Amino acid sequence: MAKLAIIYGSGTGNTAEMAAAVDDGARSEGLETEALLLGNLTEDVPDGRSTTSVNDALAIMDSADAVAIGSSTYEMKPVVFVGQLLEKAGSLDLSGKVGTAFGPYATRPKAVGIIIDAMKGWGMDVVEPGLQVSGAITGKIRQESRELGESIARALSEKS
Repeated sequence: MAKLAIIYGSGTGNTAEMAAAVDDGARSEGLETEALLLGNLTEDVPDGRSTTSVNDALAIMDSADAVAIGSSTYEMKPVVFVGQLLEKAGSLDLSGKVGTAFGPYATRPKAVGIIIDAMKGWGMDVVEPGLQVSGAITGKIRQESRELGESIARALSEKS
């Protein structure tokens, strides 16, 4: 079974909500998924999830068939841990893997485009344009996030 790694950074929980919906959509299409909230190290966070270090996330990213990276835009770039992931992921051979990006923004959408550009630089087959949304996560945005997960599954099946 093909595997999708959903790797994201979330401060307020909006990116986490989107990640959960991407996960639901991908699983509904038969993909195995692993969702990872990035943090300093592997530790529990208040809402019951645990964080994963950038280095551990890189290993999972390397072994997955597809990767979806989520980040809000903070100071015109991805959040800190996602930025660290992008810096280090260039050392992996990700060519030919399916990739996409998702995330919310408050004023200017930047993170998703930065992630998509990085994925293209790594030689990934990118599902574009990814998904970037402004404001609170609504039912419509959850559905669009779910559809993004489904589109990753379709892109993987087209490669087989």
